[in-house]
Amino acid sequence: MKFLDCIDRVSTFVDQKRVANAYVVDYRRLDYEELKEALRKTATQYWNFDNVKKTWDEIILSQSHNVRVLAPIIILDILLNKHDFSLQAGVLENEVIEREQDIINRSNEMDLDNLKEKEKLFKYVLECAWEHGDNISVDEKNLIEKIRVKFDITREEHYLISASIGRFPNKGNKIHSKDEIREVRRVLQSSGILYPIRDTKGVDYDVIPEEIALCIRQIYGIQMRNEAYDMLLQQKRVKKKEYLIDLLDRSGIEHSKYPTLSDLFYLCKRYIKPSEILGGFSIAGGLDVKDLKDWCWEIGKPYNCVKKQLITNIIDYYDNYLVVEAESSDERELYFQYFEEIANRNYDVLRRQNVIKKDLDCEHLFEEATNYIFEKMLGHKPLIMKGNDHPDGMLSFNDKIIMWDNKSKEKEVNLVNHINQFDRYIRNCEKSVPVFIVIGPAFSEQSIDECVKYAANNDTLILLITAKELKDVAIKWKELHELDGQCFPLGYFKQNGRFSSKGIL
Repeated sequence: MKFLDCIDRVSTFVDQKRVANAYVVDYRRLDYEELKEALRKTATQYWNFDNVKKTWDEIILSQSHNVRVLAPIIILDILLNKHDFSLQAGVLENEVIEREQDIINRSNEMDLDNLKEKEKLFKYVLECAWEHGDNISVDEKNLIEKIRVKFDITREEHYLISASIGRFPNKGNKIHSKDEIREVRRVLQSSGILYPIRDTKGVDYDVIPEEIALCIRQIYGIQMRNEAYDMLLQQKRVKKKEYLIDLLDRSGIEHSKYPTLSDLFYLCKRYIKPSEILGGFSIAGGLDVKDLKDWCWEIGKPYNCVKKQLITNIIDYYDNYLVVEAESSDERELYFQYFEEIANRNYDVLRRQNVIKKDLDCEHLFEEATNYIFEKMLGHKPLIMKGNDHPDGMLSFNDKIIMWDNKSKEKEVNLVNHINQFDRYIRNCEKSVPVFIVIGPAFSEQSIDECVKYAANNDTLILLITAKELKDVAIKWKELHELDGQCFPLGYFKQNGRFSSKGIL
């Protein structure tokens, strides 16, 4: 959406004043129409490249830690990768939270022993910077950024390493609240970067005007959305190992001797621009003009052009290509419907309903259904685990880990029979485990005593929750938060002994 279109659709007079703060003199004294006219007159100042760069530099080196962390996520990671650089305001808030949680999850899946030397050194720099407080100064942030660039560490790797030491997005890996996100959105609006607009149906959106988005892209050398670049690399004329390896070699990028296409795509996206994928590094490099003309003809773009324009046409086509994803069914939903029967190993019902083919299926399906509950119903994606000696599932909980194990049985679960196994999982975990959840059909009275005994001698609580209880919580939570997408607070599981839903719903 163009800047002037945004001005005409700014949500409220208050929002309009906030946007005007950047370049309109005496904006507080103007009425609605006067303010709109003033914004039109000062429009070019908002998308002047030098102004945008100066403003953005001030944002990413803000005194506020929240602004420094959230602004790049909102602008660079999310909105610049959306069609028309816009997203519903409420959806944006949820995507910011999901983005932060995803980084924490992936940091917990990282093998820190396999970090490259430069990554280990950068991790040490971050640990030193955070050593004496809960925040880092602007000067320290600026120095860290220069070291990051010097070491060729991506922003994504910076996030992951920070999360691995418990410092992303906040101390203790604490996720930002929606109120904190809204406050940073207001800062971006006052800076003239982000615009709150309202459509004809009364739905509020956050938008980066096209002219300003192109300036920010120019600052970072971004030529197209991430999804669009992925789509470009899948096209037959460039989806060739020999071609991509040659481009990497010509640009001096190291790669393995026998890289997979996936490896090559990753390296190309990290080091090579889309225009270089198509046109190489010289006039005669990359695809020849005939291939580029044929490609433009196939996608309905002008093809009687010089090579540079042909490349621009192809990039523009994929950058503006809108992919509409059809909803796909999740077979785990069926397992969730029969969650209690699977936990109880009710073979007759499960066979009759074609849920299982053999009795041994229950164990695996119980785990799958539990994964579905945490991911789809409660909003927490389980971590990917390596090796074989681990619990059935793990979840990120700030800078800690919550573990769970499924026990499907035809009778009550007796914790005494499994506590040594669970204790081994807990002790082998590099991070603190505040609670270990055991999910089963029912539990013996002796199990409750065992929970008390274990908690008295360790820093981990043992929660015993039945399949029915977990399913009921999931259903009720989903019903209450279908619209706002709020994630279930995992702290509610910090109980010792039998589960109680009191105060949760």
